[in-house]
Amino acid sequence: MGRISDVDVQRVREATDLVSLISERIVLKPKGRLFWGLCPFHGEKTPSFKVDPGTQLWHCFGCGKGGDAFGFVIESDKVDFPDAVRLLADRANIDIVEESGGAPRGRKERLFAACEEAANYYHKTLTSSRDAGPKTARDYLSKRGFGSEVAKGWRLGYAPGRGVLVRHLTEQGFSADEMVDANLALRTDGGQLRDRFYERIMFPIVDLQGRYIAFGGRVVEKGEPKYLNTNDTPVFRKSANMYGIDRAKASITSTGDAIVVEGYTDVIALHEEGITNAVATLGTALTQQHLKLLGRFARRIIYLFDGDEAGMRAADRAAEFVDVYSTEAHREHRLELNAAVVPDGQDPADFVKARGKQGLVELVGEAVPLLRFSIDRRLARWDLERPEERARALKEAAEVLAPVKDSLLADDYANYIASRLFADFATVRRAISSTRPQPARAEVPEEGGQAETPKRVVQHTPRTRAELELLSLLVAEARLRGRARKLLAMGLLSSAEHQAMAEVLSEAGEAAGASEINGALEKRVPGAIEELAGARFGESSAEADALADGLTRRLKEFELERRIAVGKAALDQGAPATDAMDYNAVFREVSTLQRTLDALRRGEDVPDQELEARN
Repeated sequence: MGRISDVDVQRVREATDLVSLISERIVLKPKGRLFWGLCPFHGEKTPSFKVDPGTQLWHCFGCGKGGDAFGFVIESDKVDFPDAVRLLADRANIDIVEESGGAPRGRKERLFAACEEAANYYHKTLTSSRDAGPKTARDYLSKRGFGSEVAKGWRLGYAPGRGVLVRHLTEQGFSADEMVDANLALRTDGGQLRDRFYERIMFPIVDLQGRYIAFGGRVVEKGEPKYLNTNDTPVFRKSANMYGIDRAKASITSTGDAIVVEGYTDVIALHEEGITNAVATLGTALTQQHLKLLGRFARRIIYLFDGDEAGMRAADRAAEFVDVYSTEAHREHRLELNAAVVPDGQDPADFVKARGKQGLVELVGEAVPLLRFSIDRRLARWDLERPEERARALKEAAEVLAPVKDSLLADDYANYIASRLFADFATVRRAISSTRPQPARAEVPEEGGQAETPKRVVQHTPRTRAELELLSLLVAEARLRGRARKLLAMGLLSSAEHQAMAEVLSEAGEAAGASEINGALEKRVPGAIEELAGARFGESSAEADALADGLTRRLKEFELERRIAVGKAALDQGAPATDAMDYNAVFREVSTLQRTLDALRRGEDVPDQELEARN
């Protein structure tokens, strides 16, 4: 998908009224200038969820989450920023154009529609046709335990090929380019269209919003490849989508667990047995983008590997995600990654058919941490009774831990490896420390897509909290924005980020609306609006002047205290006779600053110029 222009993002921001948007999800009650409700993101009985129509920001004082309209959709719908913009654009009936080669919004809607029409046609062919191909497909599904109700529930289908889908879609008004772009048809050397899928059972793939985006096709009898999947298209990327995620996301959220399997039939079999938190990759190995998608809903991921040779190869590849998701350094995105192998060479569908839901639950319960799993896989290749093979085993196990060699995990597993290899801890730890990790695969955004900006982690002090409260007040109260220039002149803002926010407010002036300012703030200082959303100030506009005066006074006190501390530190270092004049000048400065601070604390007015002159 393409990049959404800043102009279109701002158009969507300005067209979205935050109170109206959030009122569609929860009950909001006005209290002064603010609206309050029960937070939709954590359980609570007393409203702590604030919506400020003046700033167009929301914040929960219970769980600490907050932001603007985009942030609310990201949090509630579990989507990324570009999709939040698209959803709000649809809500506001705004057409957006995606740059850098991405298909225009209207174009994508046509591809969604083409995929949905294809799914309907394939399903009708499977369930209604008396031809030999569909009948064979029904017999195969029935043997797997998937009768007509399952086929209906999962919208399973059959692709006969021979150009019948191309003819059907043409009759429905879809163009040749649309069929090719959706990867439903291919062009021959002569320029004619032919069906992409033929003589295959069809598994439609649906995105988080319930839109048909792609297909997986399984050959019914003999043929290669066994599975054929839709290629990447403007509306589908196999490395970033998962089969069944639309059905599983609620269960994953409620349980905190996501079970990842390798096949479409595995997902269906597990769901039909009541294990509704299962999803599958789409003909690819598990990727970081898959884990990022699941991380929106899950706290723990259990990768359930088939017991055959292909499953074991996939198990060996899984260790590459340890460095990204297992260490304290990545705690904001941290997931607990576990793994288990289906016994006796079975796949999960066969296993759950033989052992039922309880058997699968027990198997998942026996899953071990991915690090332990990967280490055990490598140690199992060698005869640990032989010294030379123990040395090779140590080398391979150290490679697993190399990405986390500076963490406590490495120490824990060094003890484990030492016990398995009859070696001492120091030897194993040296082997791990000296092993260079393999370069991590780059997190590649969708072609032309917008990469997410990492969040800044900020620990606020009483001073920075006061600064944010005042800056947030200036966003809400246009007539007070002239104060931003004074804050900068007096040096009352302690960080470069807060100074940049004040510059945006100063440049915007009184004419700019809150949505326009929020867009400018986020562009200049990523994460700014989420910080501003958490600021507390009065619920009445009538209080704004007095509140702004009080916050400015507090910031003056903080700044004076800082300058006094700096001066005293210089005096404490002592001064030789040659520096006596400088020492005396610093002493007089500190004394003057202290008198000014005392006057402020007594409630006296201190002219702004007194701070500006010494800034």
